[in-house]
Formats: sequence, C-alpha cells, structure tokens
Amino acid sequence: MNQVFKPDQRRVRSERTRENILDAALQCYQEQGVNDTAMEDVARQAGVGRATLYRHFSNQDALLTEVMTRNIEQLQQIIASSLKGYTRPEEYFVEAALVIIRECHERSLTTFLFGDETLIPAISKITFSPAMVAMGNNLLDPFYQQAKAEGILRDWVTKDLLQEWTSRLLLSFLTNPSPHLNTENKMRRFFYDAVMPSIVDRS
Repeated sequence: MNQVFKPDQRRVRSERTRENILDAALQCYQEQGVNDTAMEDVARQAGVGRATLYRHFSNQDALLTEVMTRNIEQLQQIIASSLKGYTRPEEYFVEAALVIIRECHERSLTTFLFGDETLIPAISKITFSPAMVAMGNNLLDPFYQQAKAEGILRDWVTKDLLQEWTSRLLLSFLTNPSPHLNTENKMRRFFYDAVMPSIVDRS
C-alpha cells in the first residue's frame, strides 16, 4: 500500500532528503576528492536514486555550490557568536577575518577544497556568486555601518567594493597561505598594520 504524505510532510521529507544528499556529497568529497566524485557516487552514498538526486541538484556544480553554501552558513553562525564582544569597527573586521581563516583551515571541506589548485576557478566562481555575495554583505554590515557612522571610512570604500575586496583578500590567504604569517598573532598584527589603514582613517 502506497504511503500518502500531506503537503507539510512532503516538504519535511524533501528537506531531509536534501540534507542527506549534502551529507553524502561531503563524505564522498572527503574520501575521493571533489574531481573524482561523480553524481552516481553521491546517489549511492545517500541511498537515493539518480532521479531523486537530479530533482534536488541539476548537476555537480549545483551540488558543490550548495555544499559550500551550507558550510559557509554554519561558519556565519560561529563568527556571529565569536564577535559579540567586539565594538570597535577595526576589532570586528580583524577578528572576523581571523575566525574565517581559522575555521576554514579546520573544516574538512575547505581544507581539501583550498588545497586543490584545480578547484580554484570553481571556488572563485562560487565565492562571487549572488548567494555568497549576499552572505558576505551581511557579515560585513556591522563593520561598515559602525565605521560609516564614525566617519572613518576611506573615500574609496563602498559596501559592494568592500565585500569584493575582502573576499579576494581572504580567498588569497586560504588558497595560498603565507609562510611569514604562520601564527594567528602575526596575522592579527598584519591586519591591523597593513590592511585596516587602507580601509579606515582615524588620523
């Protein structure tokens, strides 16, 4: 006898299936690498049919984008919790950058993604996708609004340019870590001494 699902039950079931697929994709990426993971591998790992997989994700790029997006959304929650005590704009920006770099290096997905040079074009494309740009703007908004209210932003700084510039800066640190800035204290000093003066002016 076929089981009949009400609309709400179907939605919950669909969301659970989607999350299961994302978990399976992450496991496949960890075990096989992104480039060696086929959609069929993910379907098999998730225990779903090809039709179900493609109903949720039309292709490999869409699947990888969603896995990364979910990872970044989880990272946003960690960042928001970590920055509650910082009130000065400079402190917020620097500590946010350090949390992002630290968490990305510790998370399994970003560790092997940023360690694979062949994936850099795909990562760049995802980083500057509308969804990621929106998340970046949300993350930078407390800094931008406070610095703007204090009148300390450099003339070149607009919200869009700040988001793009910050994304490119962080992406460079994640894809090509500096051998000279190999501790968090060194990174913090670099951001305060070299990066912040290009964004804010307290003179």
